[in-house]
Amino acid sequence: MTEFSLTKHPAMILAPGASKQLGDRVSETTGQNSRVLMVCDPALVTLGLTGPIVESLKEAGHTVTLFDDLQSDPKEASVNAATKLAHENSVDCVVGLGGGSALDTSKVVAALAHTGEGCEPYRLAQAQLPFRKTALITLPTTAGTGSETTGTSIISQPDGVKNWFWGPPLKPDMALMDPELTVGLPAFWTFYTGLDALVHSVESRTNRYRYAQNDALAEEGIVQAARHLVDAVNNPRSIEARTGMMLAAAYGGLAIANTGCAVAHNIGHALGSLAGIPHGRAVSVALAQTMDWTIDGNREAFDRVGVLLGGKGAGDVEQALHDVAAKCGEALVLNQDEKAKLSEQSLADDMLADANIAMLDATARDASRADVEQLAARMLAN
Repeated sequence: MTEFSLTKHPAMILAPGASKQLGDRVSETTGQNSRVLMVCDPALVTLGLTGPIVESLKEAGHTVTLFDDLQSDPKEASVNAATKLAHENSVDCVVGLGGGSALDTSKVVAALAHTGEGCEPYRLAQAQLPFRKTALITLPTTAGTGSETTGTSIISQPDGVKNWFWGPPLKPDMALMDPELTVGLPAFWTFYTGLDALVHSVESRTNRYRYAQNDALAEEGIVQAARHLVDAVNNPRSIEARTGMMLAAAYGGLAIANTGCAVAHNIGHALGSLAGIPHGRAVSVALAQTMDWTIDGNREAFDRVGVLLGGKGAGDVEQALHDVAAKCGEALVLNQDEKAKLSEQSLADDMLADANIAMLDATARDASRADVEQLAARMLAN
């Protein structure tokens, strides 16, 4: 009998208007008159999207404190400030509202809220996160990172180096997924967050840690993204397309929680640290530009991905990615401004850094230093 282990899933609720249930969901989780810290993207406050959600909490009798001092690629200083606020207010529940930055921040804050300590000792799991005593509910406003379902967060040091944080305390109690919250997302972000979801599922389905019991999650993520991404970009008010992409993101997140990612995320994290390239774009370009190298590590698995993307096998995966991009008005190559911030040496060195090496090691094809240098050169040559 084959042995396997699937990580615990959070409770998942997917429905248009689900965000309006937040007050009741908090009551179910932590009881009446709870103290809630909402961690959210500042743009959502400006757009007025937080108002109805905060009101839902107040109508249910909860006290709400808002933290929105965030930026893309959240910094440790923001995480620590939010943790201090949560600790001082003795919150019962942390709610993450927004894209990956807000959700990643909220998860670390919830884990440390009862101690109030900084997050630095827990970089790359150097120390084990404390048992979480504060409830955690996530409300994604993008369909990409899958952070609403995973037990990982990515937080940047002051110098911009990104670190993984992981462990059971970061796994949310509930993911409340409302496709209506993603309707206003611009086309650029809809595309690249959506392609990030697809990359998650592709890498989970094909890396060296894949296994049959988890493949179903990854395959469903691929199917949903292939079916709905172009429509979500070109017909942004389609609730059906937005719902499909929320499913793609959730399944991708659940899949990588069991297997991790691979070389596209290894390169993508380096591109983000060195050149500030948005995560979804970075990993998407990296997947497309390294595909023919990566396929040789697990052609059988990539054959399956090719079929799921509408082709005949592994040889069709790269073209399928470029076709989707073209239909959305994008190109999966680095532009000149992005290349100007990079060198082959710096990119190769960052791919081999401690913060990124595990993703390279997860790739089904072994990578030597020469391979890494070749991949770095390829990213800058196209």
